[in-house]
Amino acid sequence: MNGKFDVFFALLAKMPGATKEEIVEQYSGGTSLNELYERAPRLYRKMIDDMKKITTCETDALKMDKLRKRVIAAIAGYFEKAGFYTGITRRERLKKIIATACRAADVDDLNDMTEAQMKRVYSEFIRKQKTAERAEKACEDAMKETGKVIQKGCLSLTLPK
Repeated sequence: MNGKFDVFFALLAKMPGATKEEIVEQYSGGTSLNELYERAPRLYRKMIDDMKKITTCETDALKMDKLRKRVIAAIAGYFEKAGFYTGITRRERLKKIIATACRAADVDDLNDMTEAQMKRVYSEFIRKQKTAERAEKACEDAMKETGKVIQKGCLSLTLPK
């Protein structure tokens, strides 16, 4: 082939389980890809446009799923550093994490969060993790200097004068 079907095959590769024959059959009623291209160019373009929509939707869904997982991981990391929810089951902890994400984004369901909201919540909890790490280090340094534990959890630290 001379490259006129490159877009078709690139899109087909992004559609697991779909075959060339099935897709061409849906649009042409049984002719070959080459015949569809030559005899019905509008139909061929519609097929390509539909394939682009399908693959774009799947790509967006995967991207949003990845962002949701990053938000959950960021909040879980913060909870770990802060020592929150350590004595509960994994399922209960996940419920608390999801509820925290929803409250932070002001939505009722994690799946209702927009990309911008997810990025904002993710960044905020990564910032909180870093703050908790700095506070923990300051607590350890203060303990070495004074020999006393200043505060358990060490999310905030007030050194004696």
